[in-house]
Parts: sequence; structure tokens; C-alpha cells
Amino acid sequence: MQRVQKSFLIESVDEFKSKLLVWAQQYEAISWLDSNQYNQKYSSFDAILAVDEFTSIQTDYTNAFDKLKEYQSITNDYLFGYLSYDLKNDVEKFSSTNFDGLDFADLYFFQPQRIVFIKGNAIEFSYLKMIDVEIDADFEAILTTEIHQEKKSTTEEIKIKLRIHKDEYYQKVNTILNHIHRGDIYEANFCQEFYAENASIDPLKVYHHLNKISEPPFATFLKCDHHYLLSASPERYIKKIRTKIVSQPIKGTAKRLISKVDDDQIAFDLARDEKERSENIMIVDLVRNDLSKTAIKGSVKVEELCKVYSFKQVHQLISTVVSEVENTTHPVDIIEKLFRWEA
Repeated sequence: MQRVQKSFLIESVDEFKSKLLVWAQQYEAISWLDSNQYNQKYSSFDAILAVDEFTSIQTDYTNAFDKLKEYQSITNDYLFGYLSYDLKNDVEKFSSTNFDGLDFADLYFFQPQRIVFIKGNAIEFSYLKMIDVEIDADFEAILTTEIHQEKKSTTEEIKIKLRIHKDEYYQKVNTILNHIHRGDIYEANFCQEFYAENASIDPLKVYHHLNKISEPPFATFLKCDHHYLLSASPERYIKKIRTKIVSQPIKGTAKRLISKVDDDQIAFDLARDEKERSENIMIVDLVRNDLSKTAIKGSVKVEELCKVYSFKQVHQLISTVVSEVENTTHPVDIIEKLFRWEA
């Protein structure tokens, strides 16, 4: 699909980003990705906005990867969306019986008519050719968008509930421990849902508050009709740069401290913590195995092992694992292999 690009320079990036997100709310499909100016070796943009769905795919896990591969091959364009945990059921003999009160599709991607890239003070609009005449008008509309001052909420306090209560939680933990003692597994990621019912929030306002608290390198605001996903993640799952694959798993966390001396010390201690390093190395081994499923033989390497990265709220141990794939390897095949237990 042919796109037309046009670039502008702006003075205040933060103000433009705020106006851009408010302007975007008119669309039913929105994907906002913000690095919060956290430039890493593999960073390629400061922020991206994709809006105005032209085509899309929305499905449950049944043959989801095959459907996505066909969709991506046909569109041959930018796609924005998400992959959910239950896609594991498409590639393995698994099933899930957890309660789902949100009703998100297992997989959703859309091809946007309008994309805005932000890099430094440069703004690049990338529009499908059929609507490229609207770039100047949209840029002007964004610049004149009003940012309303947030008023103190007068709504009642939202009550957060636990999906798994205390006694059941302990029971499940003991079940996991028994599996570990028997040698069935050596690690488990046990999670539970925290939720609220009959509550009304302003998703954009909540996102701004969340992002302000942590300023992560992978902040996300996603809207799909009446569904919203707000994220403040420090972790890169996977990235493809031509034939290079990059994954940066995180295991190991320490809180930031006010005193620089104390803060430097706790980061120093984190880098040498045997338990945290052990967990990190364990996940590195898993990632190396996953990347090897599609990698050119001998190309899987660990570029960084247990390096301390410092964020606004925490220090974290991050490792960087890379590989090379053939030019003919489809990106969806790479992702699908990551969901498989076996090669």
C-alpha cells in the first residue's frame, strides 16, 4: 500500500504530544507508542501515533497466526495491535478456563490510514495516498487542539477487587511449590487479576497519570472501539531490524532511592545479587532457545547479560539476546515460534 510522507519541525514536543493524543480520540482505532525519550541502542523513534483503521483483523486463537500471516502478507503495510497470552492455544494442546470479564479479541491488528512519527523535534506524517491531501489540515488541527486542564475527580472512590482471594491464593501457591519439588517445573509465573466493576474512568486521563508516574520506554495507549489498553512497560519483548532479531528480557528489580549514594549502592548490589542474576540467566536461556528456532545456525548471541538499567521508579536487570534470520523468514513465523513450547 503506497504512503505519502510529509515532515514538519515543532518547538515543544511535550505540548505537541499532548495535543496529538487529544486530537486522536475522535477515531475508533488508536495505537500510541511512546518511549518517553528513553534512548537505547535499539530505539528507532520517540513516539508513534497510528489512527483511523483502513483494514483490520480481529480473531480468537483458532488459526490466529495463519490468519495474521495472510493478513500481513496481503496488506504489506504498517500494522498496529496486540497478541494475547491465549494464542498459546493455537500452537499447543492447551486450553484456558480463566474468567474473562473484558472480552478482548485474542488477536487484533489494524492498518491505519494515518501515522505520525516523532523523532526529536521532527514530526513525520505518513498517510495512505488516498488521503494524503489531509496532512496539512490535520497538522493545523493538532496545533490548535485545546488541552483542557484536568479537574479534580468528584466521582466515588473506585473499589479494586481480587480475582483470587487469600485462602485460594495460598492453595494455588502450594500446588506450584509441589510441582517444583517433584521436578515437574522449575519456575512459574503466577499472576492474578485485580479489577473494578461498575466504574467509570477517563482512559486518556488515567494513561497520562500512569505515564507520568513511571515514564517507561514502552508506554502504550491503545483503543479498539470500546476497549482500551493502557500500559507502562520497561521491557522490550522482541524487535526485528531487517534480518536481526532483538529480545531484552527483564528479571531483577530494585527501587530507586532519594540519596544518590544510596541509589548507586542499591544498583551496585542488584548487579551482584545471586538470586536476581540466577533468574535473569534462566530467562536468557529460554530466550536463546526460542530465538534459535528461527535463527541462522550459530547466530544467537547474548550481547548484554544482567546489565542494570535505571528508570524513574526502579533499577532493573536487563539482558539483550540477538539472532539473525534468513531474508525469507516471515516475521509472523518468528512470533509464532516464540509461543511454542517445542521447536
